[in-house]
Amino acid sequence: MNQHIVITGCAGFIGSHLTMTLLSKGYRVTGIDNLSYGNASKMNSFSGQKGFNFIESDAVNIENLILAPVDIIIHLASEKIPRYSSGYETLQNNINTSEAVINFAIKKNSLLLFASTSDVYGKNPNIPFHEESDCVIGSSLNKRWTYAGSKLITEMRLAAAGRAKGLKFQIMRFFGCYGPGMSSGWRSGPQQVFLEKAMRKESPEIHGDGTQTRTYIFIDDLISGIVSLINNQTQTNEIWNFCSSENEEISVIDLAKKIHKMVRPNDEFKPLFIPYSDFGYYEEVTRRVGTAEKAKRLLAWKSKTSLDEGLLQTYRWIQGI
Repeated sequence: MNQHIVITGCAGFIGSHLTMTLLSKGYRVTGIDNLSYGNASKMNSFSGQKGFNFIESDAVNIENLILAPVDIIIHLASEKIPRYSSGYETLQNNINTSEAVINFAIKKNSLLLFASTSDVYGKNPNIPFHEESDCVIGSSLNKRWTYAGSKLITEMRLAAAGRAKGLKFQIMRFFGCYGPGMSSGWRSGPQQVFLEKAMRKESPEIHGDGTQTRTYIFIDDLISGIVSLINNQTQTNEIWNFCSSENEEISVIDLAKKIHKMVRPNDEFKPLFIPYSDFGYYEEVTRRVGTAEKAKRLLAWKSKTSLDEGLLQTYRWIQGI
């Protein structure tokens, strides 16, 4: 295959899975990660593998790091939703890094795959979200929207660069990815937190009242979606939802109950509710449900792993089974 792919955030949850998959398919991969959130241990299975080169650095320096030709750039590195911080770093780092990556892709004439988020749909009440759905973002004064805002600005930069500079890109909107290899804590999402709490026999922390609903996507399905975009470059400069079926919609509190029952079937479920006021001026999305019909129709891709199956695989991974 011999195509050269650069992955920012290669030592993260998604990045490490993707790197391993692409190396197994014969791609040459250069991974960039400053290890502020990523973990070098996630690269143990492929760090010495032929065709892989790792650069420990912030991706904002990408133009000075890679001199060789690059066929595809996959930009995964990102700050997350600032529940406990001000949101300043989320905006600053995401926007600055994405701008550097976009300029690098233009210079190298590379295809750029950008990891965006379902969070950009915001408060849009029209469910399910499809790629043409409006992005309804809340008040600029609410730090909750700095993450979605930073991703949306990058999406707009990509579209503008496509029109003005001929950049080829793909925008990938991920819906709550989970699975084996997740890091600890809220950065990895509720599945990991609820599993850890249940295994330690601690009460699961529910933000708000837990009635907010989500759909999620298992890591293997997400990786196959990204690979499908690499393999099918006839439709570029597009937006793609990568999510599970609408039938998999579940409330956060029901997700916690499901995990509790799987891990501690004989113990009473006693959640700990944390009000949003504990996060400062914060706002939650009531429903986040997408449809991946576009990817199914044009990429022959769909999510195959049910939530029950994915949670069981994740639980077994944590147990070391």
